[in-house]
Amino acid sequence: MSSSSIHNYFQSQLHQVSIGFRSLSSSPPELYKAYILKFLDSYAYFSFSLVFTLFLSEDFGMSDIEAGTIYGAWGALITIFGLFTGTIIDKLGVAKCLRIGFILSFITRVMLFTCTSKHVLLFCTLVSLPLANCLGIPVLTIGLRRYTNNENRGFAFGLFYVVMNVGALIAGPLVDVLTRYYNNNGDSEEGSVNDAGEYEDDATTTIDAAWTMTSNRGIILSGVIANFVAVFVAFSVREIKVDSNAHVPSAIASGADLDDDSIVDDDSLMADSPKSKTNKTVSTFQPIQGDTLKILSETIKTPNFRRFLLVVLLTLNVRMIFRHLDGTLPKYMIREFGENTPKGAVYSINPALIIIMVPIITAATSSVDPLVMIHYGTYVSALSVFFLVLSTSLPACILFVITLSIGEAIWSPRLYDYTTTVAPEGREGTYMALSSAPLFLAKLPVGLISGVLLQRYCPEHLEEGEERHSKTMWLIIGLMSISSPLLITFFWSYISGGERGAGQSNPATRISNGERVMRDDDDMYFQNEDDDDSYQHRPLATKLSLPRVRGGGDRSSSSSPVGTLT
Repeated sequence: MSSSSIHNYFQSQLHQVSIGFRSLSSSPPELYKAYILKFLDSYAYFSFSLVFTLFLSEDFGMSDIEAGTIYGAWGALITIFGLFTGTIIDKLGVAKCLRIGFILSFITRVMLFTCTSKHVLLFCTLVSLPLANCLGIPVLTIGLRRYTNNENRGFAFGLFYVVMNVGALIAGPLVDVLTRYYNNNGDSEEGSVNDAGEYEDDATTTIDAAWTMTSNRGIILSGVIANFVAVFVAFSVREIKVDSNAHVPSAIASGADLDDDSIVDDDSLMADSPKSKTNKTVSTFQPIQGDTLKILSETIKTPNFRRFLLVVLLTLNVRMIFRHLDGTLPKYMIREFGENTPKGAVYSINPALIIIMVPIITAATSSVDPLVMIHYGTYVSALSVFFLVLSTSLPACILFVITLSIGEAIWSPRLYDYTTTVAPEGREGTYMALSSAPLFLAKLPVGLISGVLLQRYCPEHLEEGEERHSKTMWLIIGLMSISSPLLITFFWSYISGGERGAGQSNPATRISNGERVMRDDDDMYFQNEDDDDSYQHRPLATKLSLPRVRGGGDRSSSSSPVGTLT
């Protein structure tokens, strides 16, 4: 390929990105508020997750297994709380849930910053923080769907994903800065906190534990500040939705109140004439009411949901790499390369590459179905771990994060693209909560596995004659991760819809034939002779879209899973 061809290619992609930004110019203010909230929430989440296990071990004297178990339980409880709050989100709506979630998150982070008691610590990490997390990231994802139309939704979700990674990018270097500051200028006394919550110094004397400002608490404080700002933004969000099939008029972009003629609520709909209704593009969204058990039952019975649930299950192991990126890699680097190793800088390679690669990869693969991207992208992510199997060195860590990031840019956003488009409007919270339930089975064990592997193969202290076997630790993690893409390949005919719809004039598109049609989110379920719920996922017919939001997930729902997602 000549240099002029490469130049023209990138110029074309930049043009597509420019068109995407212009498509958002007339969006309601709630869309931009969602981006602000996403940035603030992502920074608070990723900065905390990066030092979580270190905070437990260094500030509270917990072992690797104890810290890993609590870290895993935190992620698991975000998922299990999300299962029960899914229907609450559908009933209360986006605006109310955002206010509740960010207030609870702010109070919890203040408690974490100030606490010295293990009991308070456990309450915050295992009760209030996961509850706040499950009312944040998933709700913002639902809100973004309601604040966009068919023309700009793909690009809006991609930008949403980039904003999340900007928050993660800032968190990494800040961790290094504060760590070096406190290592070089901190207290001269060194010691640890024992299981009784008391401070034990090098002279083996025990004194009462006292609150001390550490690098880990400094990181938590920065999250408190971000959360404080987010609370004010959340209280300005309105409960609205944009007509998926219409352009948003410029009057809405100015932030007009819902009483203005350009916006309609449910009461005024009955009084408006048919002619006036056709001009409405933004309206007050009325959450769908219904019995919780009935909502759950109806969702579980749909064949389309069962197919999607299998996709979620098959990607569990590869998604757990992000838990090791947060919980295992920092301790591994400190123990192998020293206290001042640039763990935050290495971590920040991931969000930096995601910000750059997301628009490029998506522009180049906009016609490829999300399931295809998930299939091949998981192979790339899973293979990244084997760099650490081959070498215990800083360059190997860098190559691990780079390869993992390339795979993530290929598949992870497209998984959430698939998630949000499958869910019927008004039932997004329930659908996403149920689909995330299997993560509960994986997040707790991965935290425990991380602690066990670190303690056995990469311990903090070595006896005379002992040596670490970190390569074995990463080999075990790598073998677990590679099972995900292999299983997706094995079950491909089922999860891709198989041969359903072949030879019919039905607008559904089988992944195998490569045809492209415009996806209409208001017509995601359609009837045919074989099945009352025969949804086939279709690639976008526009090249404006970037990949849609991740969560987490697994890192924010990680992540976070839905929240960190991860």
